[in-house]
Amino acid sequence: MTEDTIVAPATPSGIGGIAVIRISGPDTFALLERLIPGQNFQARPGYTARLCWLRNEKGELIDQVMITVFHAPRSYTGEDMAEISSHGSPLIVDRIIRMCRRLGARLAQPGEFTRRAVLNRKMSISRAEAVAGLVHARNLRALRVAIKAYNGATAELVNRLREPLYQLCAELEYRLGFAEESHPGNPGFNLVTIDRKIQRLIAELDRKIRQAEATNRLFEPVTVAIVGRPNVGKSSLFNCLLQEKRVLTSPIPGTTRDRIEARLDLRGITVRLIDTCGYHPDARNPLTRRGTVETSKAIAEADLVLIVFDRSMPARPLDREILIRIADKPKIPVLNKSDLTPRFQPGKLGLKNPVSVSCKTGENLNLLRRRLHRELMVASATCPVFTQRQIECLTRCRDALRAGIRSENLETRLFEVRTALDALTAIDQPVTSDAILNRIFENFCVGK
Repeated sequence: MTEDTIVAPATPSGIGGIAVIRISGPDTFALLERLIPGQNFQARPGYTARLCWLRNEKGELIDQVMITVFHAPRSYTGEDMAEISSHGSPLIVDRIIRMCRRLGARLAQPGEFTRRAVLNRKMSISRAEAVAGLVHARNLRALRVAIKAYNGATAELVNRLREPLYQLCAELEYRLGFAEESHPGNPGFNLVTIDRKIQRLIAELDRKIRQAEATNRLFEPVTVAIVGRPNVGKSSLFNCLLQEKRVLTSPIPGTTRDRIEARLDLRGITVRLIDTCGYHPDARNPLTRRGTVETSKAIAEADLVLIVFDRSMPARPLDREILIRIADKPKIPVLNKSDLTPRFQPGKLGLKNPVSVSCKTGENLNLLRRRLHRELMVASATCPVFTQRQIECLTRCRDALRAGIRSENLETRLFEVRTALDALTAIDQPVTSDAILNRIFENFCVGK
């Protein structure tokens, strides 16, 4: 595959000031020479650009373009490369790519430029994953994590965690070399020291896994559903959290007939916020029944539920029924209408730490936002290990150490510590497996 010459747009489709088309592979300069004859791009120094007129096979002008050349191995992919900067018309981009394909290039697969950089050892696998993080970052915190990982923070963390594993392997191998003295049946032998080292590593890995899972949330929208019985102020809360009037509200129950979604940036966490219809499972009205079905779907999708109660009214059986329905979900009880005389008793429903707010006056809405952020964040610290593949490597490392500490056999312990070391090293080791590479690059854009 890497013997092919590939082409793809590196900028998003649509009208813009400029567009960039990337070419990479062994025939890059031969292709350019056929595309724009007489320029001798092969002889030009790397990282230099030239302004040229581009014509089609009939000699008709297509565009005035800037062509920048990069010689192997001093390029992004480690191969001969070029970037064609054209005016940002989708029609122009399409015509240039069609011409390149007719001259022998093929359209790049998603992430293939970065994949070639990894295979040519121009970039580590963790840095390639950081590239995806930079591309997909939707908020400032995610961007900061990705840039640190791109700058080597992931490799530094792996090296720091790997050192004590090397020491454990060396110590266990040394003890196995003196089997008679180190056999567990020998009264002088004691595994306590090794156990303590392994336990410390397990505890640190547990912390890192929690932090990594929390960091992963920065790159994926977290789903929060607002639920409650009719007319408790769910849509008003939805509007208040978004700080804009996205949903029509009225004192008449059942104003919201369908679920409505919006994106909310909550101090660095991208939230998919869902406003639901009033939950009423026994409704006879077909529209209300359909709304309840949609609410049930939203609850199933939610990572966290904001369950809203009317603080100015006593609790009703339907409030308890909804609580039972979301019993297995992380939740924040919200007591709306705090500007009115309170008649709701949270203790009767067993509510823990409810937040009283007023969507009318804005009272405690910032408190609710802070509480929601805290619940979603879980751990405040971010971690340069943040992709699902990297988290799985950390988890396999921890699980192998747990298996090792349960064994009284030194050989088994050594095997499990080595397994843990392999799992940790897999985060940033050179990769040639197509299955792993496909998983890493499947979400890249074509021109990356």
